[in-house]
Amino acid sequence: MKRFVAVITNIDKSLYVIAGSVLACMILLTLFDVILRNFGHPITGSMEIIQYGGCIVFGFSIPYGTMLGAQIIVDIITEKLSPGKKRMINVITRCAGILIFLFVAYNFYAYGIDVKQTGERTASFKIPYYPFAFALSFTFFLQSLTIFCDLLKTVKGADNE
Repeated sequence: MKRFVAVITNIDKSLYVIAGSVLACMILLTLFDVILRNFGHPITGSMEIIQYGGCIVFGFSIPYGTMLGAQIIVDIITEKLSPGKKRMINVITRCAGILIFLFVAYNFYAYGIDVKQTGERTASFKIPYYPFAFALSFTFFLQSLTIFCDLLKTVKGADNE
């Protein structure tokens, strides 16, 4: 099981690096587009590239953020509970999270298949939509695996709150 958690952690980190690199490229593209726009030569299709970059940044950064515990936790109600009840609530919420992200991953996959069959593409560069739908499907599936790893820690009692 340690190997499984290590593999998921490495994939999460790799996607996070990709997300950071894409974000840096988006910043540079926006900078150059603004500068060139002032000289009357905007970068054609820059909005398309920024939108798809945002898709990658958003999707690829979620699993690692979850692994770090970077999400907001509101524990006003649970802070007064006993450690056993807190752990039970953590198990229930993580199971619900796994199911929700598996559902989202499945729907992005189904959407990707649908878009691939229809052949939808962007207006400027004719970039197909489906690779981005499949990428989001993969990252949400990975998100559910990341939550599963966190669930294992919680069940083993490594989550000392």
